Amino acid sequence: MDQLSAMRSFRNVVEAGGFSAAARRLGLSKAAVSKQIAELEAHFGTALLHRTTRRLNATDAGRRYYDHCVRLLEELEEVENELRHAQAEPTGRLRISAPINFGNRLLGPVACELARRFPKLELQFDLSDRFIDLIDEGFDAALRIRTNLPDSSLMARRLCGITRSVVAAPAYLKRRGMPKTPEELKEHDCLIYTLSTSPRDWRFQSGNKSTTVRVNGAIQSNNGQFLLSPLLAGMGIACLPDFTVGEQVAKGKLRRILTDYPVENHDLYVVYPANRHQSPKLRAFIEVATQHLRGALERGEIVDAKATTRTQT
Repeated sequence: MDQLSAMRSFRNVVEAGGFSAAARRLGLSKAAVSKQIAELEAHFGTALLHRTTRRLNATDAGRRYYDHCVRLLEELEEVENELRHAQAEPTGRLRISAPINFGNRLLGPVACELARRFPKLELQFDLSDRFIDLIDEGFDAALRIRTNLPDSSLMARRLCGITRSVVAAPAYLKRRGMPKTPEELKEHDCLIYTLSTSPRDWRFQSGNKSTTVRVNGAIQSNNGQFLLSPLLAGMGIACLPDFTVGEQVAKGKLRRILTDYPVENHDLYVVYPANRHQSPKLRAFIEVATQHLRGALERGEIVDAKATTRTQT
């Protein structure tokens, strides 16, 4: 018995709900598929399918076997794709979604390097702060800055950490005073970045102690760059990524505050549909993006360029 072929037949019988439909999917005769299932049941010494005149369902043993078949066959397909594409040159359109500020600040060099190294790639970077649907909207991958990712069937690879700072303009601090502890932020006007994981709950760390402060403010936006104007005008205190505020801090137009209480940092993830993570063009993007982010780390723009991969479940 060709057990791999039999596994494919059994999976298709369960998914198609019958021998005839499974045979059409596989390009086999109904008799051949039926024979493979009979051989499987003889091999295991138990019924895998429950047959009636109207329906065909997997037995309890069949359901367990089906689950293992799906997992093993998908792993085999993944390995085959990886080996098949290992030497393939990245070609075609690569469509990436990224947050506006992050993309403007850091992705230009990534696009240039990809274009130089892989001339057959057509690069499309869509910068938007909305939470896009990769599959429905036809994206190969998206970059997302979060403390954690929502449940989904997407794959996710952590590229690096993103440092954030609590900042204010000198004029605001002169007028309202310098907060000495996170708790004092409750008495201040704060500028709210609504796409943060917890827009109004700012989390701080001091030694082993974690503190969460509920802040308030009249101005909020889903774009960190927009908040720079009221921030520089002395309208309040903001908690934003260093790639957004770092230049203004260096110029003395903003001051980092509460530096004894480091704010909770975010992580940068690349997320992508599970069936695309071995494509040459996506592997090329992840490789070049990771290399560039390590360079940004050395320049002090962002931190922590460890890279790990997991399923976003």
